[in-house]
Amino acid sequence: MAEALPDPLIAYLEKRQADRAERVHALLASLTKRERALLQDTAVMGYVRGSLHPRDEEIPLNKEIVAEVVSACFAFPDLYPAVNAAYEEQRQTVEYFVQGQQPDGTWEQASSTTADPEFAIQRLAARRRAQPEFGYRIARRTTTVLVEAQQTEEADHA
Repeated sequence: MAEALPDPLIAYLEKRQADRAERVHALLASLTKRERALLQDTAVMGYVRGSLHPRDEEIPLNKEIVAEVVSACFAFPDLYPAVNAAYEEQRQTVEYFVQGQQPDGTWEQASSTTADPEFAIQRLAARRRAQPEFGYRIARRTTTVLVEAQQTEEADHA
């Protein structure tokens, strides 16, 4: 007969499980509706594809798995609508800027933004030369804009 785990170990494992559940909740709450839908679509298809994978075959590399899962989602657009969503407009901008480290360890923007990463590197070098006692780094901000039509109640009754 197997011995029971000691109470402190059980308490530790339960706390770890609760902490993980809180981290999952926090992550999902931080995502946009679109990001949650994409994560759900691909996670479900990944689970389905994984459960079908033959046990005696080698598991492919991550990028091959991602490509296979997304391709499988494309094959079933009604089941995976977030992956198959069509948008009226999609655009993405990437900006680079220098950040300076504050005494409390946080980072604040210390320059204007530029789309040219080489120019951001030059700005960083200039900051470091001018103030070598401070910490500086380059940050990248990516903004994605998706425009999708929303049905209004008036349009539904027209």
